[in-house]
Amino acid sequence: MEKKLLIRSDNIPKHVAVIMDGNGRWAKDKGMNRIFGHKNAITAVRDTIEAAAEIGTEAITLYAFSTENWKRPKLEVNALMGLLINSLNKELSTLQKNEVRLNTIGDINTLPNNAQKTLKEVVNKTKNNKKIVLTLALSYGAREEIVNTIKNISKKVVNKELSIKEI
Repeated sequence: MEKKLLIRSDNIPKHVAVIMDGNGRWAKDKGMNRIFGHKNAITAVRDTIEAAAEIGTEAITLYAFSTENWKRPKLEVNALMGLLINSLNKELSTLQKNEVRLNTIGDINTLPNNAQKTLKEVVNKTKNNKKIVLTLALSYGAREEIVNTIKNISKKVVNKELSIKEI
């Protein structure tokens, strides 16, 4: 049986942001390992993207891997990186079908080389899609973002590319 949602067209969010938190705890509560929870999150992400495409949401941001996540056990971090790579490869057709353009924010250079390569490939393959922008926040932290922004502004001031009044 297919479910139908009645949504007022004047009440559709333009941007939905999701903090992907609690998947590991959910799995542990069910007596499974944490990685089971992370794998099951993929279905929720796919459903979210497809629903957003259907109702006309323009942007989705998934806060998927924070800078703090690097402190997790190496086995879990490696599993998450493998899941990222496999999911991007497997879900590329879903992204294309739903006209989703992939972007990333965060320090992507800290990710394993194979994850960086896969991300760049999928970003490139989806760059002309126009229906939804999906931004993955990976190795991302607000504190680091603020520090990096201040450093970049400071460099521009020192190089006389930006005046103090323009800040």
